[in-house]
Amino acid sequence: MPDGRALSTASLLTARAMARRGLLASATATVAVAVATVCAVLGWLSIAVDGAADASAPGVPAAETAARVDAGVGALVSAAPALILLVGILAATAAAQLARLLAAAREQERSNARARGLSHAQAVRADAIEAAAVAATGGLTGLVVAVVLAVVGSAQDGAGTWLDAAAVALGFWWVAVVTSSALGLVLVLAAMSGIRPTRRGARAATTTLLVLAIAAAAFVTWQVRYARPTGFDPIVALAPTLVLGAGAILVLGVFSAGALAWARMAAARRGLAPAYPARQVVRRLPIYAVAVLLVGLTSAQIVFAAAYAATWTSMATDSAALRAGTDLRVDLEPQAATPGTVATTAGVAGVDAAAPALATGIEIGDGKAELIAVPTDAVATVVTSAGGIVDANELLSGLAPAAETVVAEPVALGADATGIQATATVQTTRAGGAAGLQLAAIVVDATGASAQVRLSGDAAGMDEGSSARITGSGTLPEGTAPWSLVAVTAAMQANFGSTTAVVTLEEVSAVAGSVLPVQGRAELSETAREQVLWLGDADDDSTEPRPVRAALTTELAARLGMEIGDSFEFRYAGSGRRGQVEVGAVIPAVPGAASSLALFAPLDVLQVSQLQRGATFVAGSSVWASGDPSADVALSAALEDRPVATSAPGVTDAVVGALVPGWWIATAGSVVLSLIAVFAIVQTLALARRRELGVLRALGVTRSAQARTRAAELGGVIATAVVVGAAAGVLVGVLIVPDLVRATTPGILALGTGIGIAWVPLGVALGAFVLGLAAIVGSAAVGVRRAAAASTVGEESR
Repeated sequence: MPDGRALSTASLLTARAMARRGLLASATATVAVAVATVCAVLGWLSIAVDGAADASAPGVPAAETAARVDAGVGALVSAAPALILLVGILAATAAAQLARLLAAAREQERSNARARGLSHAQAVRADAIEAAAVAATGGLTGLVVAVVLAVVGSAQDGAGTWLDAAAVALGFWWVAVVTSSALGLVLVLAAMSGIRPTRRGARAATTTLLVLAIAAAAFVTWQVRYARPTGFDPIVALAPTLVLGAGAILVLGVFSAGALAWARMAAARRGLAPAYPARQVVRRLPIYAVAVLLVGLTSAQIVFAAAYAATWTSMATDSAALRAGTDLRVDLEPQAATPGTVATTAGVAGVDAAAPALATGIEIGDGKAELIAVPTDAVATVVTSAGGIVDANELLSGLAPAAETVVAEPVALGADATGIQATATVQTTRAGGAAGLQLAAIVVDATGASAQVRLSGDAAGMDEGSSARITGSGTLPEGTAPWSLVAVTAAMQANFGSTTAVVTLEEVSAVAGSVLPVQGRAELSETAREQVLWLGDADDDSTEPRPVRAALTTELAARLGMEIGDSFEFRYAGSGRRGQVEVGAVIPAVPGAASSLALFAPLDVLQVSQLQRGATFVAGSSVWASGDPSADVALSAALEDRPVATSAPGVTDAVVGALVPGWWIATAGSVVLSLIAVFAIVQTLALARRRELGVLRALGVTRSAQARTRAAELGGVIATAVVVGAAAGVLVGVLIVPDLVRATTPGILALGTGIGIAWVPLGVALGAFVLGLAAIVGSAAVGVRRAAAASTVGEESR
């Protein structure tokens, strides 16, 4: 007999909640997972920024480190919202579906309550109170989970104390409030929006969503390639969400069309399967569509996260290596890279080889470019390969001298040489003019580092007339033996007026070595006070300086309209010095250059080319070394605490690189959210289809056959969503991941790098997701088998 007593508000809420505690528990878990994921993502990014700020590179002032951290934070402002939006959208979709399922399950009890006098306003108020309780419980639980995750993460990383990690997580309490409140509102609105969409309406909505999503995705895909990490950019913030959302809608469209086509084909076949499960999928397409949307979006996100992780790591590492040009680089300007400096670098623990390098600006016509040069022998030992972008063999082939180009042929001093001595005769137009003459030798050591050795002569050996014989000697500086002689020069002091001197180099020998095959002659005057007496080149007395073979970047060659074999002149920026280049190779990027407009030349040949045009040359301004990038601290200390650039990503990259774990944290949350929602959908479908089981038993379908049929039905739907979603993730990765990396990471060079895949994390994440889905399908099949055993024909007939 019905109870005639009126229900109190509390009793009504308690009774209706206990009746649907399974769905409410799923909704609470959805809110908790969403809150925990969002707080964990933001907490991780916050900890990463603090950690980068504390890790100052050796030799870099604290103010510069702070500026680099700020640059990374500016990039995160655009990139981080994408992670939150994806988790929020997936959680809101799951919450909305759970609310609709809850409303559908309560359809009969709502009618009974309305018959007993429950008004529409009271029903809405009851739904709002219930949603608030779910949101509050889920939000608090999620915040607690986020704190626990932060503490566990700090224990694993050894970064700070667990109290610090917990404080960081608790600092995002307001995020938990906002997220849980938003999901609570979604629960209320979804419950009020209707529970029985028609098949035609679902198809129309799907078509409309697909068109709008593809249009929005096409727009952001077009725009993101022009974005740069200069602050908040809404295109960058929305691009992953919109494009992945379009991929998920595309998955839904493919599934809907495929399900309808399969149902028609299956209907023509005899037997229960596959006609029965195919028809059931089409009949409940609106509910299945939500599961497909969630599973497809999650699968696409997993693949996208794997693509972003591998592509970012590759592009950031390759860009850092290309910017440095080598494993360890120390810029010495305004000082030069002396043989002693290079030798000191080579002696640092962790350094395998060292060489001088020149990095300077040049002007080509009205344009500007960058010139990078290292000794020919050092290309294979110190120049980075940057993940295979730089091919040392190809580079050396392009730098190899050709006909009518400069060839460097220094003369070896011998392994035991400690100095150099030269003898020259001087004919002057004024008595005593030889007294102002200074001889010098330009030498290079085994690393290619050059130095000028002044050859001091004995004043007693000079006569008072217009001719003299000068013998000068000098000691080799600190460096790496063996040494080679590049040139011998003569210079006349400026206070000798219009004196003209003809200097003939008669003999050059190495101290503790042998006589060298070196001779030369030059005329010094008021307008040419310094001249090269002898130069170690292969020039056949040509009066015209020859060009240097060099490699140009693809962009510079295209801008100049140059091909291999063409030549052009250039000017060294800030000086009147000129040079000439013959294009020997066109390469994607020049190691050590900060610009895509650059050329690479052999330093030893370049210095010979400079000496062909005058008696001075530009020495290397940097030291490049190959070895372990972690040797930067020791190298900085050895070179008077100078900043050391390495081939590893820097502070700014470390800040932006926190997005890689951030994507995986968000993806893990999305996997759990999808599993909760799919489990709730499957359980609701099982309750709604209990009446089918007895009828099928009456038709002779065993309970095991029913279980297999239901497993095939659910497994087919979910497997299709996983496969098509993963394919959509690959498509999304190809479309936007490289451009997104450039748009979110300062200093990424235009390398033409395609996407990569982090296969191990991808396998773990996708495998865990598939196993979870398989467990849901298996439990549903077991439930069908048990329920079918208890169903009776009489019950179903009534």
